[in-house]
Amino acid sequence: MVETEFNPELRVLIVDDDAASRLLAARTLQSAGFSTLTAADGSEALERVRQFPESIGVIVLDVLLPALGGFQVLEQLKRDERCRDIPVILLTAQANQESDVVRGIRVGADDHVQKPFSNVVLKAKVRALCDRRRESLRLIHRLKLAEELAATDALTGLGNRRAFQDQLDVEVATARRHRRPLGLVVFDIDHFKSVNDRFGHPEGDRVLEYVSQKMRGALRVSDQAYRLGGEEFAVLLRDCEAEGAMTTAERVLAAVGGAPFRFSGGATEKVTLSAGVSVMDASNAFDSVDLFARADKALYEAKATGRKRVVQEPNRTAARAVKASASGAGGRGR
Repeated sequence: MVETEFNPELRVLIVDDDAASRLLAARTLQSAGFSTLTAADGSEALERVRQFPESIGVIVLDVLLPALGGFQVLEQLKRDERCRDIPVILLTAQANQESDVVRGIRVGADDHVQKPFSNVVLKAKVRALCDRRRESLRLIHRLKLAEELAATDALTGLGNRRAFQDQLDVEVATARRHRRPLGLVVFDIDHFKSVNDRFGHPEGDRVLEYVSQKMRGALRVSDQAYRLGGEEFAVLLRDCEAEGAMTTAERVLAAVGGAPFRFSGGATEKVTLSAGVSVMDASNAFDSVDLFARADKALYEAKATGRKRVVQEPNRTAARAVKASASGAGGRGR
């Protein structure tokens, strides 16, 4: 994942029930290079902000609005997690300026401008707050990227072991709470060590990328794939009972081993996988104890009984081999 410069396009929302005031404020800010939106009342303003909150740089909000007043709009914005960080400038009437400013500060306004406003002052205050908003969004973007990188396997783009463990805990808790099945499949590339020994680690990396690509293509949108390390992968199957988990695992094995893999030097070989399946569903009273260990034990059995096959956890009997010709690439000696 390559980080690029994040430069959000932000607009200023002008909220005023007086059409002339809205037009004047919009033209003033547009002359300074700002893109603007307008709203004639509080309800329209909230609708516009909540539709695309990340695109709003600053809200210029008149205190005196019909029905839903400016302070009420501000209060609602501050209660909304998606909108509370958008800077707000209150437009205050001269007669009520001091009391409005004090109330605005208490409710969470960032600044105020007295009506009729000075064009220079309005542009300066909007620019300062818009710059602050942009930097805040950039920081949030960088933090999200860092979180994604920390949870992503750099080679394959799949989730890594840390992400898998975190999501496994979430999925197990959800499945138990809602009494909905959860399937887990652990995969291992057969004879993978021999690939690195014969062709070198760069070619081994290409095999790992190939497997992850084929795995993605064989899964449902709701299925979540991870590279746990080395040549081991795992897939979490939400709302999937034992038979469905077996079928999904077989589909992945067939996708990976369906055609020979071509190495850079021209040699071709079938890449095959072994897989172990465990589930928590009504048949085992949604037993989540050692869910991963159960799938891993089934994987060892698949390795021990000939590889390129799917085996269910020990307390179930199903074991199905997936047809594949030629020798397989891969395996950590299992």
